Amino acid sequence: MQCAKCKFFNDSQSECRRYAPSPAEGDKQAHWPNVASDDWCGEFVAEGEERKVA
Repeated sequence: MQCAKCKFFNDSQSECRRYAPSPAEGDKQAHWPNVASDDWCGEFVAEGEERKVA
């Protein structure tokens, strides 16, 4: 369940695109969070799968 295998991972920019980008503190631009391909989180959805709602 690593970021590299998640449908929200943007490989070319090493970004998580699960949620809309948010502004960095003191910055006037919004950014997607940078993640490593071997990072993980509780929002993982495998590439090609839909998120299941309980």
